[in-house]
Amino acid sequence: MSDSWKVTGGCFCGAVRYAAEAFLQEAYFCHCRTCQRTSGAPAEIAVLVKPGTLRYTSGKPAFYQTSPFGERGFCATCGSRLVWQHVGGIKPEFTNVSVGSLDDPQSVRPTSHQCVESKLGWYDPSPDLPHLRSEEIPEIVALWDSVKNRG
Repeated sequence: MSDSWKVTGGCFCGAVRYAAEAFLQEAYFCHCRTCQRTSGAPAEIAVLVKPGTLRYTSGKPAFYQTSPFGERGFCATCGSRLVWQHVGGIKPEFTNVSVGSLDDPQSVRPTSHQCVESKLGWYDPSPDLPHLRSEEIPEIVALWDSVKNRG
């Protein structure tokens, strides 16, 4: 990982605000169908948060579980998507915030496209970045394997 940077951000209406340290130079486009549906966009762009640094400075997001292992935090007032985290906080190193929720998103540098098996054919910003299928990302494979091994 590159260096983490202090960031602030929040939702559209201002009801939820946060501060954290994020890895701004390692953002990624996620093209999975869940990210497409929850963001309303062809892909979600997110940055990982340094474990233990995310704190809510005003309000708190509501959470909705969108997979067996993940939940998304959003503003219950305006609906802005803010954060993804592992259910129960088990793997804090996977916590990420939506780039669009950052106060200064201009500082972000995407480094890859993930889950490209769901990528919409007409959407390919930054085509020179690596394009990874879900099965090529060990962290994603491990999360799905953990679900399979539970039951």
